[in-house]
Amino acid sequence: MDGADTWFSIGELARRSGLAVRTIRFYSDAGIVAPAGRSRAGYRLYDDGALVRLELVRTLRELGVDLPGVRRVLDRKLSVAEVAAVHADVVDAQIRALRLRRAVLRLVAERGSGEEEVRLMHGMTRLSARERRRLVDGLAEGAEESVAAMVRVAAPDLPEDPSVEQVAAWVELVELMRDEGFGEVFRAGPGVEGPVDPRVERYWRLVWVVNGWEVVPGWVP
Repeated sequence: MDGADTWFSIGELARRSGLAVRTIRFYSDAGIVAPAGRSRAGYRLYDDGALVRLELVRTLRELGVDLPGVRRVLDRKLSVAEVAAVHADVVDAQIRALRLRRAVLRLVAERGSGEEEVRLMHGMTRLSARERRRLVDGLAEGAEESVAAMVRVAAPDLPEDPSVEQVAAWVELVELMRDEGFGEVFRAGPGVEGPVDPRVERYWRLVWVVNGWEVVPGWVP
């Protein structure tokens, strides 16, 4: 066969690519890396193009690209840059989730939390952006205009890499915002000369901690 020195058996291709023979056979059967021909004995033979293609497949798979995505790249329906951009966003989201999980686990370890508290913290830290917005809007609704505006401007939200203190403050804050009794007190305000309810002051202190702002002792909007 002409150019036989540039053709590889599946074993040689495995050695050069660093992939297992069974993996290459799987990709070959799936049509992702097709053999360029057959030996006289009927064994699959691959060319340099197959080696390059396998290296790209391996890189994409290591980056977390699924097989349909790999196939779209190889079929030129998506560029490598387009796939990389999508998966970079996915990795960013995974990193944020892992950082949050790390902070929750450290808080659980510090508190010696039980199963129910762990479930509660996990649920509160996984609230979607829409759910977080709904909590803030519910607290602001019906409040004095200046207070409602401040609630929305200072809306608490966990950073991408929260500290244990921020997670603890967030969990307590969500409990407060979900408490209808607290909501009524908050929206009613202190009156002209009335004292500030301790829970309202606690709310603002927690907002400051969650948002990473300096806590001003004794200050309440």
